[in-house]
Amino acid sequence: MKIAIVGAGIAGIATAFELMEAGNEVSVFEQHRAAGEEASFAPSGLMWPCAINPWGATAFHQALQLGLTRPAFSELQVQGSMLSAPRRWARRQQAFAKKQRDREFLPDLQALELLAMQRMQHVQEMLDISAQFSQGLLLPLRKEPGAAALYELTRRLSAAHIDYRRCNEEETRSIEPGLATDIQLAGAIHLPEAWSGNGRLFSQGLLQALQTHGLQVHTQHAVSGINSTASGASLQLPSGEQHFDAVVLCAGADTNRLLRPHHVQLPSAPIYSYSASIQISEESLAPRHAVIDLENNMILTRQGSRLRISGGAELGYPDSPERTEDARHALVSVLLEWFPGCIQPSQSILQMWRGARLTMADGLPVVGASGIPHIWLNTAHGGMGWGLSMGCAHHVRQRLMGQSSSVEPEALELQRLR
Repeated sequence: MKIAIVGAGIAGIATAFELMEAGNEVSVFEQHRAAGEEASFAPSGLMWPCAINPWGATAFHQALQLGLTRPAFSELQVQGSMLSAPRRWARRQQAFAKKQRDREFLPDLQALELLAMQRMQHVQEMLDISAQFSQGLLLPLRKEPGAAALYELTRRLSAAHIDYRRCNEEETRSIEPGLATDIQLAGAIHLPEAWSGNGRLFSQGLLQALQTHGLQVHTQHAVSGINSTASGASLQLPSGEQHFDAVVLCAGADTNRLLRPHHVQLPSAPIYSYSASIQISEESLAPRHAVIDLENNMILTRQGSRLRISGGAELGYPDSPERTEDARHALVSVLLEWFPGCIQPSQSILQMWRGARLTMADGLPVVGASGIPHIWLNTAHGGMGWGLSMGCAHHVRQRLMGQSSSVEPEALELQRLR
């Protein structure tokens, strides 16, 4: 088949790999000058397990609270009147959190995560792409959480088959010797099998490999519209209309614009987050693994010789230098509080980023049929796009090619929220 993919982020490139491996002729259309310029540019880097991501699945979010007192920056900040779209979406998210609180675990997310890791291993065995991978994740605890809250978190980790262990302060500092000595710790939760990495670096390497095998990539090609035809689908491009057997939308926050003329809309919201990437100045005092600050909902990962700290969630706020500066201060302050010796306090940030992650109220992506013939969706990955990228792409491949999937189709398709 001749298939078009709209969007050259990690989701679009992973989808291109899966569809090309299945023997299809694939073209990718990207409105920017290069791939990975939006949500895939500088996210946290946390890959697996996705369930432990503070900005991931709604049903797991409550368990991660642990009864901790949190500053404003650590929570979703919403701007707008009570009847505005951002406020309505936030209320819907809260309703899902309450509804799903009693679920034993998230089997659909677990199946998708497993598929994602299997496919990532498959890609690495084929192509050996460098992505600054790092193993291990630490959740340090400043104070002992309530017994009920800790039980709920560990119960969910066990139910999701995520290997973990409780550590005392001495064990915690042996795992991360660079932790600030003036912070009193009640211990930590250690996930030795967790993975993180540089998603943009991986997607660039995968893109280059695919281009040598015939992938057509059209940058600076904004898609103004999509149409379904009797024999396939077409894209409206600056150069005119192009026809394909199928189209897969991996367009992130731009998805709803393309679906709107067909009276299909995702009940999603563009949640903006921030990250700061900083050069390590003292390796012996830098974190060895990924670290999640559960009080501040910040994720710290290694990116080779750099550290990336990410956090914050905004809905309905315009971009502004003042808010970016506030975010920069919050991110760097937390980094220096946990690992004060790894960077110089006055050190310049190599990269400050603000990006939108299209998010559904339940936190799960939308992957599968759009309801429009010959048009498919792989979008709304929220904070889990990097970790789930290969799994979502393989699921689209199976659905589009009429094959059975290891993930329940109804769990990821748009119809689940109607």
